[in-house]
Amino acid sequence: MRSTRVFPVAAVLVVVLSACSGDPSPDRTTTTSATNRTPGATQGAEGRYESAQGIVDALNQAGFTVSEPQKNDGASYVTEVGGAGYEFTVTDSAEHAAPDSAGINMFPNAEALRVWTEISKGFGGIAVTGHTWAVSLPTGSEAARSASRRLAPKIAKVLDGTVQQ
Repeated sequence: MRSTRVFPVAAVLVVVLSACSGDPSPDRTTTTSATNRTPGATQGAEGRYESAQGIVDALNQAGFTVSEPQKNDGASYVTEVGGAGYEFTVTDSAEHAAPDSAGINMFPNAEALRVWTEISKGFGGIAVTGHTWAVSLPTGSEAARSASRRLAPKIAKVLDGTVQQ
């Protein structure tokens, strides 16, 4: 029999809301281009990424405008299960400004990701998931939600991930 761990609703709400809304601070708006980056640890097989930087590098190389990931050390479901969360901005072209900050969540295992995915869907989140990672896109406004719906399939294609909404 498998035991189920119940997490405090406040912690779950914090992680979902922090990934779905927010105004990027000035230090998170620096973008990078594929021409001046050296790829970090990138994809192995079947959407497996070892780091948030690997995800950023893959998106960058595919032509997205991406900011450097900033580690989010706040208490959340992700950190409770031993994972790590990062904030960044992502858009598919210079003509489309990033609507809000997005998140990259690196989970210790697929089960922790599965639980997070269900929580995110329950709150109306839009994300792209892979083996043990999730790119959580902003949904704090209708403009952000619309941009996230447009971006999610493009991000999933680049990262070999699955759109979750």
